[in-house]
Amino acid sequence: MLQEFNYSTEGWGITYDGNWLIMSDGTANLYFLDPETFKIVRQIEVHDVSPIIYLNELEYIHGRIYANIWMKEKIAIIDPQTGQVVGRIDLSGLQNMERRDVDDVLNGIAYDAEGDRLFVTGKRWRHIYEIKLIPVETGQRSFESSLFALNQDFSVKVNFYRFEMFIKVKNKCGKA
Repeated sequence: MLQEFNYSTEGWGITYDGNWLIMSDGTANLYFLDPETFKIVRQIEVHDVSPIIYLNELEYIHGRIYANIWMKEKIAIIDPQTGQVVGRIDLSGLQNMERRDVDDVLNGIAYDAEGDRLFVTGKRWRHIYEIKLIPVETGQRSFESSLFALNQDFSVKVNFYRFEMFIKVKNKCGKA
Protein backbone atom coordinates (compact mmCIF):
# COMPACT_ATOMS: atom_id res chain seq x y z
CA MET A 1 0.00 0.00 0.00
CA LEU A 2 1.33 3.40 -0.95
CA GLN A 3 -0.98 5.66 0.97
CA GLU A 4 -4.31 5.82 2.81
CA PHE A 5 -6.85 8.61 2.83
CA ASN A 6 -10.20 9.16 4.51
CA TYR A 7 -13.33 10.70 3.07
CA SER A 8 -16.71 11.49 4.54
CA THR A 9 -18.86 9.57 2.05
CA GLU A 10 -19.10 5.97 0.90
CA GLY A 11 -16.76 4.86 -1.88
CA TRP A 12 -18.71 3.24 -4.71
CA GLY A 13 -16.63 3.94 -7.81
CA ILE A 14 -13.58 5.88 -8.90
CA THR A 15 -11.94 6.92 -12.17
CA TYR A 16 -9.25 9.34 -13.32
CA ASP A 17 -9.60 11.99 -16.03
CA GLY A 18 -5.91 12.85 -16.30
CA ASN A 19 -6.21 15.65 -13.74
CA TRP A 20 -8.62 14.57 -11.01
CA LEU A 21 -9.80 11.42 -9.31
CA ILE A 22 -13.57 11.27 -9.77
CA MET A 23 -15.45 9.35 -7.08
CA SER A 24 -19.06 8.23 -6.66
CA ASP A 25 -20.74 7.46 -3.35
CA GLY A 26 -24.09 5.96 -4.35
CA THR A 27 -25.83 9.33 -4.46
CA ALA A 28 -26.34 11.63 -7.46
CA ASN A 29 -23.04 13.39 -6.63
CA LEU A 30 -19.64 12.95 -8.22
CA TYR A 31 -16.62 14.28 -6.32
CA PHE A 32 -13.46 15.53 -8.01
CA LEU A 33 -10.41 14.92 -5.80
CA ASP A 34 -6.87 16.20 -6.07
CA PRO A 35 -4.80 13.03 -6.71
CA GLU A 36 -1.96 14.29 -4.49
CA THR A 37 -3.93 15.45 -1.43
CA PHE A 38 -7.21 13.56 -1.95
CA LYS A 39 -9.06 16.75 -1.03
CA ILE A 40 -12.37 17.40 -2.77
CA VAL A 41 -11.87 20.29 -5.21
CA ARG A 42 -15.41 20.31 -6.59
CA GLN A 43 -18.51 18.22 -6.95
CA ILE A 44 -21.36 17.94 -9.44
CA GLU A 45 -24.87 16.56 -9.19
CA VAL A 46 -25.67 14.16 -12.02
CA HIS A 47 -29.07 14.75 -13.52
CA ASP A 48 -31.25 13.77 -16.42
CA VAL A 49 -34.73 15.16 -15.86
CA SER A 50 -34.09 14.84 -12.13
CA PRO A 51 -31.03 13.75 -10.11
CA ILE A 52 -29.73 10.25 -10.94
CA ILE A 53 -29.06 8.39 -7.69
CA TYR A 54 -27.08 5.19 -7.10
CA LEU A 55 -24.14 6.18 -9.30
CA ASN A 56 -21.76 3.27 -8.98
CA GLU A 57 -18.80 2.12 -11.08
CA LEU A 58 -17.14 4.89 -13.11
CA GLU A 59 -14.97 5.09 -16.21
CA TYR A 60 -13.65 8.18 -17.99
CA ILE A 61 -13.88 7.81 -21.79
CA HIS A 62 -13.35 10.46 -24.48
CA GLY A 63 -14.05 13.38 -22.15
CA ARG A 64 -17.18 11.85 -20.61
CA ILE A 65 -17.86 9.97 -17.40
CA TYR A 66 -19.59 6.62 -17.80
CA ALA A 67 -21.45 5.52 -14.65
CA ASN A 68 -23.49 2.43 -14.13
CA ILE A 69 -26.64 2.90 -12.08
CA TRP A 70 -26.81 0.36 -9.27
CA MET A 71 -29.66 -2.15 -9.61
CA LYS A 72 -30.46 -0.95 -13.14
CA GLU A 73 -29.21 -2.30 -16.43
CA LYS A 74 -28.15 1.16 -17.54
CA ILE A 75 -25.02 3.26 -17.91
CA ALA A 76 -25.24 7.04 -17.90
CA ILE A 77 -22.84 9.08 -20.03
CA ILE A 78 -22.20 12.29 -18.12
CA ASP A 79 -20.81 15.70 -19.02
CA PRO A 80 -18.11 16.21 -16.33
CA GLN A 81 -18.56 19.99 -16.33
CA THR A 82 -22.32 20.16 -15.81
CA GLY A 83 -23.40 16.76 -14.50
CA GLN A 84 -25.96 16.52 -17.32
CA VAL A 85 -26.60 13.02 -18.66
CA VAL A 86 -25.79 13.34 -22.37
CA GLY A 87 -26.27 9.70 -23.32
CA ARG A 88 -27.61 6.43 -22.05
CA ILE A 89 -26.58 2.83 -22.66
CA ASP A 90 -29.38 0.33 -22.12
CA LEU A 91 -28.02 -3.12 -21.31
CA SER A 92 -31.42 -4.72 -20.71
CA GLY A 93 -31.27 -8.47 -20.99
CA LEU A 94 -27.56 -8.81 -20.41
CA GLN A 95 -28.10 -9.36 -16.70
CA ASN A 96 -30.58 -12.16 -17.38
CA MET A 97 -27.76 -14.14 -18.96
CA GLU A 98 -25.79 -13.93 -15.71
CA ARG A 99 -28.26 -13.57 -12.85
CA ARG A 100 -28.26 -16.30 -10.28
CA ASP A 101 -29.01 -14.11 -7.28
CA VAL A 102 -30.59 -10.72 -6.63
CA ASP A 103 -27.13 -9.24 -5.94
CA ASP A 104 -25.67 -10.35 -9.29
CA VAL A 105 -25.95 -6.87 -10.77
CA LEU A 106 -24.18 -4.90 -13.48
CA ASN A 107 -21.19 -3.43 -11.67
CA GLY A 108 -18.14 -3.10 -13.86
CA ILE A 109 -17.04 -0.82 -16.69
CA ALA A 110 -13.58 -0.94 -18.25
CA TYR A 111 -12.16 0.89 -21.24
CA ASP A 112 -9.22 -0.22 -23.36
CA ALA A 113 -7.96 3.08 -24.81
CA GLU A 114 -5.41 1.42 -27.08
CA GLY A 115 -8.01 -0.79 -28.76
CA ASP A 116 -10.89 1.67 -28.23
CA ARG A 117 -12.91 -1.14 -26.64
CA LEU A 118 -15.53 -0.94 -23.89
CA PHE A 119 -16.20 -3.82 -21.51
CA VAL A 120 -18.88 -4.43 -18.89
CA THR A 121 -19.42 -7.10 -16.27
CA GLY A 122 -21.14 -7.52 -12.92
CA LYS A 123 -20.87 -8.88 -9.42
CA ARG A 124 -20.15 -12.61 -9.61
CA TRP A 125 -20.76 -12.68 -13.36
CA ARG A 126 -19.01 -15.45 -15.28
CA HIS A 127 -18.35 -13.32 -18.35
CA ILE A 128 -16.91 -10.00 -19.38
CA TYR A 129 -18.82 -8.44 -22.27
CA GLU A 130 -17.23 -6.26 -24.91
CA ILE A 131 -19.88 -3.84 -26.10
CA LYS A 132 -19.99 -1.66 -29.21
CA LEU A 133 -22.12 1.46 -28.98
CA ILE A 134 -24.41 2.12 -31.90
CA PRO A 135 -26.18 5.51 -31.84
CA VAL A 136 -29.96 5.28 -32.22
CA GLU A 137 -32.67 7.82 -32.79
CA THR A 138 -34.81 7.65 -29.68
CA GLY A 139 -37.15 10.57 -29.74
CA GLN A 140 -38.14 11.41 -26.20
CA ARG A 141 -36.46 9.27 -23.50
CA SER A 142 -34.84 9.51 -20.11
CA PHE A 143 -33.96 7.20 -17.25
CA GLU A 144 -37.12 8.13 -15.39
CA SER A 145 -39.67 7.79 -18.17
CA SER A 146 -40.20 7.84 -21.89
CA LEU A 147 -41.27 11.48 -21.93
CA PHE A 148 -38.16 13.63 -22.07
CA ALA A 149 -35.38 14.07 -24.62
CA LEU A 150 -31.69 14.59 -24.14
CA ASN A 151 -28.88 13.94 -26.54
CA GLN A 152 -27.98 10.39 -27.41
CA ASP A 153 -29.04 6.83 -26.69
CA PHE A 154 -27.17 3.76 -27.83
CA SER A 155 -28.11 0.25 -28.76
CA VAL A 156 -25.44 -2.30 -27.99
CA LYS A 157 -23.68 -5.01 -29.95
CA VAL A 158 -22.29 -7.58 -27.49
CA ASN A 159 -19.34 -9.95 -27.65
CA PHE A 160 -18.69 -11.97 -24.54
CA TYR A 161 -15.60 -13.40 -22.94
CA ARG A 162 -15.71 -16.21 -20.43
CA PHE A 163 -13.80 -15.86 -17.19
CA GLU A 164 -11.35 -18.74 -17.08
CA MET A 165 -10.36 -20.09 -13.71
CA PHE A 166 -7.37 -22.34 -13.34
CA ILE A 167 -7.28 -24.17 -10.06
CA LYS A 168 -4.45 -26.46 -9.05
CA VAL A 169 -5.61 -29.28 -6.89
CA LYS A 170 -3.03 -31.18 -4.90
CA ASN A 171 -3.46 -34.82 -4.18
CA LYS A 172 -2.77 -36.39 -0.78
CA CYS A 173 0.91 -36.63 -1.63
CA GLY A 174 1.15 -32.88 -2.28
CA LYS A 175 1.59 -33.25 -6.06
CA ALA A 176 -0.34 -31.05 -8.47
